[in-house]
Amino acid sequence: MSELALKAFRGLYPSRQLPEMEVAYSGRFKEYNGNVEMKKFGWTIIRLKFGLSKKFQETQEEIRIGIIQHLLNRVYKTKVKTIEQDLYNNFLKHLSTYSERKESDPELVELFHELNEEYFHGILDQPNLVFGQQSLTVLGHYSYSSDTVTMSTALREDRLLLKFVLYHELLHKKHGFKTSGTKTMYHTREFKEDERKFEDPDIEKKLTKFVRRKKLRLW
Repeated sequence: MSELALKAFRGLYPSRQLPEMEVAYSGRFKEYNGNVEMKKFGWTIIRLKFGLSKKFQETQEEIRIGIIQHLLNRVYKTKVKTIEQDLYNNFLKHLSTYSERKESDPELVELFHELNEEYFHGILDQPNLVFGQQSLTVLGHYSYSSDTVTMSTALREDRLLLKFVLYHELLHKKHGFKTSGTKTMYHTREFKEDERKFEDPDIEKKLTKFVRRKKLRLW
């Protein structure tokens, strides 16, 4: 029985039947992620295996308890709040402050400065800005843990669309995320209000047409 998992479990459920539990650290997780596998006997959970990123080994115990409790809430479909979960969420929100700065793509850096002046009053810190694969399913992604925006190279042929998707990802950096029970909300009301401030009110329609046209070309 993992002592860490036991502390996390009893912090949520003082009197619930205790399953067998194990915690394993793995390098296969990207950044600060984790999952949980469970085994049941009938309707009863008898075993839980928590898989955590190796990066968690460098964090304080309370943060590791927090992610395990977050996973336990999912497994048992509960919404029990704890200080450890708050610490874990705050840890994730502030990771970008300590992230290593890497070399960014000059085209994206130019767009970032343009957007920073137009929409962020020039005060948004520059994240790492890179191009990834030519994806039409994931056009952009912001990583909180590495403070990196990754953009699809498919957008390189249309600067306005590239600018909008980059703006969308920078809003993730600005607004962070909110948690409620087991739910994590990234597109909050404030996020959507800011997104609607983009210079072209029809930009989402143009983006949809662009993706559809690109997909047809592939066929």
